[in-house]
This record gives sequence, C-alpha cells and structure tokens, in this order.
Amino acid sequence: MTTPIGRAISRRGRDRLAIERTRPVSNDLIDLSGDELEGTTTDRVRADTIAALAQHRGDHYTRRPGMLSLCQAVTDSLAKDNLSVDAENGVLITGSVQEARFIGLRAVATDKTIYLPQASYLSDYAPAARFANTQTEYFDPAGPLPQLHEGIPILPNPNPATGQCYPREMLERFAHWAADRDLFVISDETLAPLCRSGFPMLHLAALPGMTERTLTLGSFAGIPGLDAWQVSWLAGPNSLVSPARGLKLAITLCSAAVSQHAALAGLSSGSARLAARDDSRVNALKALLEEHHIPYLEPHTVAFVVADVRALGGGDVVAEASARGGVRVTSGSEFGDPNLIRITAASTFFEQGLARLNSIMAMLEKGS
Repeated sequence: MTTPIGRAISRRGRDRLAIERTRPVSNDLIDLSGDELEGTTTDRVRADTIAALAQHRGDHYTRRPGMLSLCQAVTDSLAKDNLSVDAENGVLITGSVQEARFIGLRAVATDKTIYLPQASYLSDYAPAARFANTQTEYFDPAGPLPQLHEGIPILPNPNPATGQCYPREMLERFAHWAADRDLFVISDETLAPLCRSGFPMLHLAALPGMTERTLTLGSFAGIPGLDAWQVSWLAGPNSLVSPARGLKLAITLCSAAVSQHAALAGLSSGSARLAARDDSRVNALKALLEEHHIPYLEPHTVAFVVADVRALGGGDVVAEASARGGVRVTSGSEFGDPNLIRITAASTFFEQGLARLNSIMAMLEKGS
C-alpha cells in the first residue's frame, strides 16, 4: 500500500461541526481521532518545575530566545542524531508547535511562494501563509520535483496526519534537489520525538548540503504531558533563526518560563525520546485490525495507526458508523485517501474505545 502524504489535521471548530453531523447515540464519545497524544506530566518533571518556581527561577522573563540551558539541551538532543546547531544563536524556544510553524513561515517565506507535498497539507500553514502573503504550490516528493530556483519548500516529516516517515532515499533525493537549486527549506519535524525505535529519525538538515539551508521545527512531544505546557522550538543556522527570533520577540518577550523549565526537566530526565512511551497501544490497534483482516500501514510513530477500510465501505462510512457507536476516528478523506481511517493511539479510555471499535467493525463486516 502506498504511504499517503496528507495534511496535518487541525480540528477544533471544523470537527465540532462534524460531530454534530454524526452525533452518536451514547453521550460518552471516546475520541480516537486527536492530533496530540494524551499524557500526564511525570512526577520528575512536576517536581523539578515546582522547585524552579519555589526558587524564583520561573517568575520572571527568561533570556529572550529561550533559556540557554534549554537551548543547549535541544542542541545536545540534535547532536545525538548527527545534527550540529549553535545553542547560543541557532535555537529559538516558541510557545507551541503552531507558533513555531507560524514564526518559521512568516520569518523566511514572506512574499514568496511556498511548496507543500500536496494540497491537503495547506490547512496547517494557511493562517501563516496568509499573514506572510505567500503563494502556494504543490509537489509530489516521490515524483518529478519542481524546476524552481526560488521559493520555500516545506517538508513535514514524519507526516503529522498519518505518522509516516519519508524513506531515507526520498529525503536524500529531496536534499540533493534543494542544494542543487540553492533553496532554503523548512523541515517540520514536530512529530519526530514519537518515532518508534524501529524507525530512527533522519534530520533533513543533517544531510549533505542542508545544514546551512534548513530551518527545523521541533517539539517536546516525546515527553508525556508536555503538549499542555505549550512549548516548542525551531533551530537552524543564524541566517534563518535570526529573522525568526526577531519576529518572536515582536510577539512576546519570551516563551513562558514555567513551560521552559518543564521542558528542560523532561529533557534532563531522559524521557524526550520515547523512554516513557511504548508500542503497546499501536500494537493493540494492529492486533485488532489483523483480527478483522484489515490491512494497515506499519506505524512509524506511537501516535497513529492508518488502516485501509475499503472492504468495510471506506473511510467516511467507518468514521460515521464509529461515531454512532461512541468512538471517533478520522476518515482518510481528510488527509488525501477516502479508503483509509486514522486511529489515534491515545485516549483516557483507550481500552474501551478499542472494544467499541471491535464491535463496530464486526457489525460492518456483517453489513449491519
């Protein structure tokens, strides 16, 4: 099955309308369609953050680009993946993933054309694209690459909609193309901390010719509970980070100090790269799909499992039937392939949601 390259799904208001259209009979809808993994801040992170506040290290403005200790921790993490970045001038701590995307795009692509892997990716970048006054073009990373010598390509990897990573040969081909045309590139790697151990992350900026032309967007998604702290980062050469830093400082003096201390505590405790995440939930989803003989994409992250449900009527049919049965999943029509559904491996009531999906799929198999 070909890996779908779809858009990262930004839900909120649009999905509330979708729920109204597919209101389940029960009132306890279990959401297995979210973009972010749920989780509780660990005791270690909580204790270290409380200590920072008690010592008055979090009740004042930090160094404007971000605490130097946190910036250094980010560069140390990148160095483990063979990417060298200057902690002093090459890292900027932002308030969230969406802020990192907004600042990165606005800082380097104003009045330029941006190139996205498919039209369906646009929703995540549309607000920033409008503010930056950009034009949007689309390309297929697996097909002929555009014959351009200006503009800003954006490569989200892993795919924020499906959790799938680009294969190494495709990234190398893309890097050679960008370097040959002397292009600056935005590499959105905000889902990378959730990569499973069998799918090691390859930073685009670490490839030959890409270090000085790539602005990398990242997150602390591998640290349980950090989604709620609204903290993220971007990194790259000073020539790209400097304009991003200027824009960030025009928005806020700095990112919230308490959130930065929480992120630093998470990185210091060694939990940033899947130490506190495991494969049990994606394996449970795989087992359920195999029981019903439903093919799926081998998940590259612990975030999602994407299944081909054309035998059950397609993504829209399964999503609507699931909602009526008390489970919310994402139809593939939202990220480029209506034959698919995406199931998020996160919910407070994951086991109950899995049991409901089992019943729903059994009924669909019988034509109910």
